[in-house]
Amino acid sequence: MAHIDVRDLGRVRTIATVLASHGFGSLLQASGLSPYAAKSKTEQDGSSQAVRLRRVLVELGPTFVKLGQVLSVRPDIVPQSMITELSKLQDTVPPVSWEQAKLVIETELDAPLEEVFAQVQEAPVASASIAQVHLATLKDGREVALKVQRPGIQKVIRSDLHILHSLASLVEGRLDLPGVYTPTAIVKEFDAAIAEELDFACEARNAERFRECFIEEPQVMVPRIYRRFTTPRLLVMERVHGTPLSQVPDDDPRLEPGIQELVESTIAQVFDHGFFHADPHPGNLVLMDDGRLAFLDFGLCGSLTAQMRETLVTIMVALVFQDAETLALSIYHAGGVQGRVDLRAFKAEIERLLQKYHGASLADLSTQASLVEFIQVSARFHIKLVPEYALLARSASIVDGILRSRVPQTDPVELVRPHARRLMTDRLSPERMGADAMRLFVQAQGGFRQLPTQLNQLLLDLERGQVRVEVVPTDGAELRQELRTSSFRLSLSLTAAALMVSGALLVSSATSLPGLPYATGTMGLLALAAAATAFAVLAGHMILGEHLSFAAFKRRVQQVWRFFRGSR
Repeated sequence: MAHIDVRDLGRVRTIATVLASHGFGSLLQASGLSPYAAKSKTEQDGSSQAVRLRRVLVELGPTFVKLGQVLSVRPDIVPQSMITELSKLQDTVPPVSWEQAKLVIETELDAPLEEVFAQVQEAPVASASIAQVHLATLKDGREVALKVQRPGIQKVIRSDLHILHSLASLVEGRLDLPGVYTPTAIVKEFDAAIAEELDFACEARNAERFRECFIEEPQVMVPRIYRRFTTPRLLVMERVHGTPLSQVPDDDPRLEPGIQELVESTIAQVFDHGFFHADPHPGNLVLMDDGRLAFLDFGLCGSLTAQMRETLVTIMVALVFQDAETLALSIYHAGGVQGRVDLRAFKAEIERLLQKYHGASLADLSTQASLVEFIQVSARFHIKLVPEYALLARSASIVDGILRSRVPQTDPVELVRPHARRLMTDRLSPERMGADAMRLFVQAQGGFRQLPTQLNQLLLDLERGQVRVEVVPTDGAELRQELRTSSFRLSLSLTAAALMVSGALLVSSATSLPGLPYATGTMGLLALAAAATAFAVLAGHMILGEHLSFAAFKRRVQQVWRFFRGSR
């Protein structure tokens, strides 16, 4: 049972008051937090629910801003209107003082600043809710950027997370959310995501893995991580000289090659390396002075298994070549299904989306990316995809938005068509098919090798009576009624058959043996008459069984009784 810790009461009151002031009173009532909300004026400016939610998150501070940012990359959890608004959340806050930042750096390095750096800029070049960035120079002259965690931020976030877990438990089953996630599941995923973001060692590992993927790609740059100076609260990386993609003018000669490299590297991340940058917004992409494209901020990345990549190849080819049935079945098999899925209706929705995007340029399309729509349609049909697919869809939508703003006349399908052909050619190549056949042969060989042992075990279990078959009916009452009906009909047919045989024997004996008593023939005739009656009843029950059942008769008597009783 969820509970509110007495130490959190002050923060709970703040949360309840902010929610009430922005018109979320129904949520307070559902969670039972109405008594905690101080009386305040509700905003009546006609703003949408999504806008009011964004304002609530901003007012509640860093933890809730981060929650909004995490939800903004999960189209399988929140609707598109919410995603559009939550994407506007700016993770910029006033920086902490240099004295506080310096204390964190020296504590993490366990050494005075002067022993490690030749120079550090006291004014940060960027400041967010969790960390701020300072430029510095190492003793050997290498230029670096320091990502310094804000002091005390972990304690604040942990306290807010405890409250969020309690609130999620309170509204569980009372709040109708779109998609297939519950409030508790959403908070658990957020907890895991924020834990990784608070540990800069995770970001360092992501950056190193990403750098390894593109170490041989001359046009992609990933800053080097200096592990010697990196800790869970301090990240030291190579400084990047260039211009953020969001600030590059349209007439810059570096722009077109940079956009092309962004598309090429995105395809390579997903299909070649199985490891992708999940937040490639223009602020995290830098066009360097030498024309290379640099990636920054690896706090949010996704990994894809070989099976996931195989599924994505099929999905990509189906998208390009307008194969709605293959696309629908691939998405269906890739996810976890909750309940029965109407595959015909799901395929129709997929086909509608394919028709929408076929032949359209980015300028003709809505601001919503195609993959995001496919994820949301899947959630509407209660197909729960793994989080990596949702992260990938959101990452693709960010790249889609960059292309839309910079090269709006591009047809996205034509852009990826050559890659789809290459991937399909690779899949159908003799080397690949030979390797797949060999893998299937090895798997089948292992299965056949184990088959005799498994059959022997099954036979032993059968012999010892250790095998039990259970049937779980979907409707127990209906099944019991069917069993009763079948038992009645079987008993009646056996009785009729027995009477008919007995009657025939008695009549036959009376006519062939004159010495038998007259009563023998009479009894035979009566038995035959009873058998005929039983057969007639059986036929009537089979034709009009529902109307002749005792339960139906009882219902009709009760209906008649209620009718006459009510007419008095």
